[in-house]
Amino acid sequence: MKTIAYFFTFVLSGMTLILTGCTQNSEFSLLNGEKKHLSDYSKDLVIINFWAEWCAPCLEEVPALNQLHHESTELNVAVIGVSYDQLESAKLREVVQKWDIQYPVMATEPVPILPFGLPETLPTNYLLRPDGEIVAKLIGKQDLESLKRAIEAAKQK
Repeated sequence: MKTIAYFFTFVLSGMTLILTGCTQNSEFSLLNGEKKHLSDYSKDLVIINFWAEWCAPCLEEVPALNQLHHESTELNVAVIGVSYDQLESAKLREVVQKWDIQYPVMATEPVPILPFGLPETLPTNYLLRPDGEIVAKLIGKQDLESLKRAIEAAKQK
């Protein structure tokens, strides 16, 4: 069964990479049904957090990302979560509620179009400008302080 899951992950990653080459503006749906583009965010930076329920370090990041989300106006950042696993929206909502994820989460159906594919390591956080430019890629578990340092460094670029 894991072989099938890895195959679909590989296919999704490839589809995302192919689709991103066809678009200038990343588009996706949030779990609440809103259709979005990265350019919809007027913040300095958008943090895209890749996570999975089976990834303990990913879940350990949730409180820091919740805090950033609540400080988003002050920090001028937006936080958006992306489940590494393609889950039906109802199941994804259950997982988001179970782990008290308070920031917006992208729906995995339809497959989001982003300027990059699935990361090889979890957790991974991308710091992007609203035009899709990747300013930083943070691999591994982050805490509130490391995220804030990365945000400040990215704003200086």
